[in-house]
Amino acid sequence: MNSIDGCREQKPGSERDTVTHKRMQAIQARNEAVRAFVHVSDVPAQDPSALNHPHALLANVPIAVKDLIDVAGMPTRLGCRAVFREPTEHAAVIASLIAQGAAIAGKSHTTEFAMSGWGVSPLGRPLNPIDATDIYFSGGSSNGSASAVAAGLVPAALGTDTGGSVRIPSSWCGITGLKGSPGWVSTSGVAALSQSFDVVGPMARTASEVGRLYRAMLPVARRTAFENALSKAAQHALPTLIFLDDESLGDLHAETRAAYRASQARCETLGFPITVQPIPCSFADMAANWAGISGVEGYLNNRQLVDDPSTALDDVVRSNFLQGSKTELHEYLTLLNGARHYREQMENLLVPGHVLVVPTTSTPAIKLTAFDPQRTLGIFTRFVNLIQGCAIAMPNGMTADARPTSMQFVGAYGQDATILHAAIQWQAHTDWHEKIRQHHAEQMQQRLG
Repeated sequence: MNSIDGCREQKPGSERDTVTHKRMQAIQARNEAVRAFVHVSDVPAQDPSALNHPHALLANVPIAVKDLIDVAGMPTRLGCRAVFREPTEHAAVIASLIAQGAAIAGKSHTTEFAMSGWGVSPLGRPLNPIDATDIYFSGGSSNGSASAVAAGLVPAALGTDTGGSVRIPSSWCGITGLKGSPGWVSTSGVAALSQSFDVVGPMARTASEVGRLYRAMLPVARRTAFENALSKAAQHALPTLIFLDDESLGDLHAETRAAYRASQARCETLGFPITVQPIPCSFADMAANWAGISGVEGYLNNRQLVDDPSTALDDVVRSNFLQGSKTELHEYLTLLNGARHYREQMENLLVPGHVLVVPTTSTPAIKLTAFDPQRTLGIFTRFVNLIQGCAIAMPNGMTADARPTSMQFVGAYGQDATILHAAIQWQAHTDWHEKIRQHHAEQMQQRLG
């Protein structure tokens, strides 16, 4: 199940039911080796009547859903041993997908309360399908969703992104993931980490498929406006791509830097106008500001569990939440003012028709033996949430040992169609996503035997 179009079908009821049953059996069987799902349903959550609509975007397409997002009839656990909720209503975004014919296959793993970029939780650690021997972290916190797509269990998935949680695992697993403009997709029925920054984001192999899933996620009025903007973007000149100078990039893995510069050269040959500039604000400063705000909000959203010493929480997660409890109100307000300053500075760079290009992560996937919970993995992702922007992460290379590298196209608030169109154009003339798909298939064949 490697593509949305390959799964999308509108067969008569009995034939469709047979196809769906076989797909669910295949997901359950393969999940034993991949561990992407914390829960796989025997029967997917869907609305058969939606499949009769000739223009259903996701007719019978199986979708993995990060286990922060409520699906009626499936447990919500938030990656935590102390949480087991049984929602009776779908999150708003799930209702939107089901109305477009989607088949919600199950709940994918998340790090505990979406608090880590590494991809580990007390409920399990998904395989990163870039290596059959299971030696690399998958990234987080939407780790299960990235793993499920990369391993071919489902063609697409939902994640959430507060500071990079769609884009980091997309980078490390070698798929495409979108962090859209805040407020465009409803977060009703989605467990909150930081209301200032939380978004729900689509994940798939290609930008085109991410765009299809994103359209299905949007409310009807917003969907129409987005589709119109996407059509206009295709008719206009390509946006100017802003690449950064080496000083702004700071300390990068050598092959990540090489892939970034190779992408710059390739984009120029594809006809994108190119400019190289310094970043107007330090990535580290913006990441620190983000951490201060999200720390306060994360603690307030989860204080009942965090403050109870009997609650079974990971020590690092509890410590991070408690750090947020120490921030005074005046300090929080100062942080919010700082965020507004950073947004103004970055929006002076990200004027209409301009897209910033940055690596998604400073390093390819890291080995399990090099775990360091204090390391900041979101140095190139947090700032997008801080400035209320949008970004799409996509493969742009592979290292000598076959780990994907990734870059982001970043836009100001509301520039979702611009960055998506640019990403589609990039992938139409490059084949990294296809090379990585083939590599995933080879690794999965080895793992499954």
